[in-house]
Formats: sequence, structure tokens, C-alpha cells
Amino acid sequence: MNQPIVSEKLRIRRFERDDVEDFVSFMTDSDSTKFLTFGEEQKSQEGATGLLKATMESYDSDAPLMAFAVENQQTTEFVGFCGLTPREEGTVEIMYAVMPNERGQGYATEIAATLAQYAISQLGYRRVIAPISPEHKISKAVAVSAGFKDHGISQNPDSLVKVHLFVFE
Repeated sequence: MNQPIVSEKLRIRRFERDDVEDFVSFMTDSDSTKFLTFGEEQKSQEGATGLLKATMESYDSDAPLMAFAVENQQTTEFVGFCGLTPREEGTVEIMYAVMPNERGQGYATEIAATLAQYAISQLGYRRVIAPISPEHKISKAVAVSAGFKDHGISQNPDSLVKVHLFVFE
């Protein structure tokens, strides 16, 4: 993605150097990352900084990572981040996260809906999946509000963990 994806209130864009402090703040907050599948190393200041640096360096490579910053269109304030991870043919997995002080404003729903639609209409995927921890009630509500359909509990393809699977087609 070279150009930002613009929604009603938000702009989804490539990460920039100025995002490091906000990203590290989120990643080192154990409440914020409780349900995310990042490794413990990535949840440290050094690990989060390295992850963000590797992401930014990948943008102009042959294998760019599809991880993006999200900012408020009006204020340009960093409100969260999101990403897409290719899975089996025609399917991509979505991830979305919102800064603690920005929650409760509908941003997660707007991010999920906008990025899922982009994945299908612009990137050519047929299906966007959101495997969510069964205990994460808020994220499950976000997925439904964003237009994802509940496909029940299933096995996460990357681990032995059971997830609640939501699908956008």
C-alpha cells in the first residue's frame, strides 16, 4: 500500500519514524496486548522498536509487511494500528488495535470494516478472517459491527489455541 486508505474519520497509512513512541507504548502495555498474538519479545521496548523498524524497512522490499498505522484524519493523532497476513489462497487474516485513550469511539469497527473492504476490493482476496480469543468480547463485537460473520469456535492454524472465527466475504 503506497497511498493511505481513507475512511470517514481515519487514515490507514504506512508506519513512520514518528510512530515509534506510540507503538512502543501500546506494545509494552500488558492490558492492551493481552489478546494479541505477538511474542513476549515483541512486547518489550526493544522488541517493539525492532518490529516497527523491520516493518518500515519491508515496505520497499519484494516482501512488504502489511502492517499499518492508523491516525485521526482531523488531528493526525496516532489512534492505533492494523494489518493483514496472507493465509491459504484467497484468504487474508486481519488484525486491529486501538490505543487505550482512543477506545470507545468506534475506531476499531471503522478500521476493521475499511481494511476488510480494501483487502477484497483492492487486493483481490475473497475472504478476510478474524480469529479472536473467545474471551475477548469487545473484539468479537467489533468484528460483527464491521460486517464479519460468526463462524464459531475453531482451531487457530498457527497454534493449538482455539479461537472464535469471524469471516468477511
